[in-house]
Amino acid sequence: MNIRDMGTNQIEKLSDACFASTRSERISEYKNRKQAFDYQRVSPASVEEFKSQGWEFDRSLKTGTRLRRAKSSEEMLENRFWSVLYLLGFERLNLGHDLALPIEADGGRTSKTISVLGIDEDTIVVAECRTAESLKRKSPFSVVADLDVHKRSIANTLRRFLGEGSNRKIIWCVVTAHIRWADGDLEKAKEKQVHVLREQELRYFQEIAKTLGRAAKHQFVAEFLSGQKIPALANRHVSASKFKLGGRTAYAFTIPAKDLLRRAFVNHRDLRDPSGAPSYQRLIDSRRIKAIAAFLSKGGYFANSIIVSFHTPVRFDQKDRDEDADVRFGKLYLPDSYKTCWVIDGQHRLYGASLMEEGRDPIIPVVAFEKLPATEEAILFTTINKEQKQVQPRLLDELDGELKWNSDDPEESAGGIAARSLDQLRHEIAGPFEDRFAPPGVPATKNQVLTLPQVKQALLKSGLLGRRSNRDDSYLPGALTGGSRKSTLENTSDFLSGYFSAVRAANVPRWEGGPQQLLCYNPAIQAHLRLCGEVVRHFNLKLKLDPHEMEPQALVLRIVEFGKSLFDFISDSSDEAFKERFYVPFGSGGPARYFYKAAELVSRDHTDFEPDGLKEYLAGTNKELREECDRLVSWITDEVHSFVVRRLKEQYGSDFFNAGIKNKEIKKKAYEKSLDDPTGAKPLETYLDLLELKKIVESSENWPFFKESLNFPLPIQPKGLAKNLIWLEDFNEVRKVWAHPYNRAYSEEDVALLKFIESELRKRLI
Repeated sequence: MNIRDMGTNQIEKLSDACFASTRSERISEYKNRKQAFDYQRVSPASVEEFKSQGWEFDRSLKTGTRLRRAKSSEEMLENRFWSVLYLLGFERLNLGHDLALPIEADGGRTSKTISVLGIDEDTIVVAECRTAESLKRKSPFSVVADLDVHKRSIANTLRRFLGEGSNRKIIWCVVTAHIRWADGDLEKAKEKQVHVLREQELRYFQEIAKTLGRAAKHQFVAEFLSGQKIPALANRHVSASKFKLGGRTAYAFTIPAKDLLRRAFVNHRDLRDPSGAPSYQRLIDSRRIKAIAAFLSKGGYFANSIIVSFHTPVRFDQKDRDEDADVRFGKLYLPDSYKTCWVIDGQHRLYGASLMEEGRDPIIPVVAFEKLPATEEAILFTTINKEQKQVQPRLLDELDGELKWNSDDPEESAGGIAARSLDQLRHEIAGPFEDRFAPPGVPATKNQVLTLPQVKQALLKSGLLGRRSNRDDSYLPGALTGGSRKSTLENTSDFLSGYFSAVRAANVPRWEGGPQQLLCYNPAIQAHLRLCGEVVRHFNLKLKLDPHEMEPQALVLRIVEFGKSLFDFISDSSDEAFKERFYVPFGSGGPARYFYKAAELVSRDHTDFEPDGLKEYLAGTNKELREECDRLVSWITDEVHSFVVRRLKEQYGSDFFNAGIKNKEIKKKAYEKSLDDPTGAKPLETYLDLLELKKIVESSENWPFFKESLNFPLPIQPKGLAKNLIWLEDFNEVRKVWAHPYNRAYSEEDVALLKFIESELRKRLI
């Protein structure tokens, strides 16, 4: 947190002008913050000047050039957390970056910059965001200590702004990325009531915000203020019945939905609560929540109960009892603290009710257990939902897999880690996989082109999370394996986000283009994961580097540097060249073929990089390539030769050879070749070679006959030529590979040239 003297350029007091307070202001700010790049439109004359300042070409516009520049890592981190608060529905959020907050300190007026400030009706969030790059050699705890020192002065400024009667609770946060915290520092931060959000925790909150929107605000606040009293809910009671259910104490009562939600917490299986295991609630369907809200707004109601578990003891004042049924009646005093009522079943109904307009709070029936163990909560949820037809069996199968998070089988555990990581990344704001995975049971949007099961399997097969030993069938740790499941999850998410951010940055339009651009779709992602695993093995076996000694981001940098030729190709190749290399027909072993094509590029700079199967694949591919190129050379040669002869005959008749060819040297060579033909002399036009045909075509007397058919430029050649026949010269060079194949091979440029010429000739001659 930076401290500044109050100067003339600093704000005198906090005001509404510092905030995005209207819906349109918040939307505009959010759209800007969720982009990974800044964009600038400039005139062609200014492009080089901007490039010297770190900008790079993005696309050509009718009125200039659009450039882009990647935002700094700290700005991206700040934007991610700001966006979480936006999605949760905070009504006031700071505009721009480095909000200079005026405060009173040491008897004088100063200002302090903070990263994110969010305010709603009950809560204030004050956050500082730091990355390893911005901290440099400073201790991350120094940010906590600085924030703690200035809590009172910041709170006073906020109180003056909001009114002395404001009793909003303040959540103090330090959000960090790519920083390893010592356990002792985390414990000291907890003592100072400053919440440290690392990458793992931030991804969790991104998930609940993206999935639930403002319906998740109470969930968010409950996580930070867990166990803290809610003054407005003190001594609140409901009429209830108390009884035994399955040997456990349970209560039945009705309550306004929003009253319950303020105390509630949902242990979502797909929201990956870091502290809640096993997580059991199934995937949230935001459309279903909205439909429920609409249903309730029209006067609808639900007769079936929401099932919850009180995680703290509750007081029950008995007034009556039914001896026969062993049911007691009385007043139930509900918990008055955050995160004390865990929802087992009925989350959609509860969240749907929270979306209703102000003044509308439907009454819902509840059955509550007292201090039910988490494992029994999960079993109860599964038992309830197995009998409900609306729950897809596939989701219950996924739930069974999630409950194996703590499995002793390392392969099952790795599967749970892989699934959790990918689920987190699909909600990472401005991340490479944000909204890229198709959700199960919900129609995919045009951008949701990836499927989690396929990518998850590729991640597991890569060996990055471990593999079975061929020697004794033991399970060997992978490059991302940490000392615990949680640290392995953190490593995996950090690595995948970093690596695929680099892939995206290499060519943003190509990544954003989806499957048609062959970079962000299943085969490509699967191939890149396999490539990462192979490069890590190469580091270990050939370079004697231990990936376990590298942080995930450092490992990403080494892999990207090692694969520079691949990343250069992604960045610089034309769409045609990229498609030529990486297009794989459906059902043709796409991920494997894509991988070998990528690995072959990497091996050009590292000849000792030889992943299993690469040599065999390239040998088979090279044979097919040569056969195809030989066919094209033969076809082009015959087509050009026969066309020139045919056109000369059309113009000059039967004596075309003498009348249409004025160059005596050409005619002389043809005659000499005919004399030397061991099979006997043939018509003289048979002995014309390509360069001789070119001279005949471009002669002044013949050019008008061939100009329309053979006059076409290569994609890259000097402009303004009167006669575009360079392609014939280049083709003649490529033809030498076919005519004299020993120790020669076709290059990628040769293949592209042959296909271009074939395409042009088919349009012009056939």
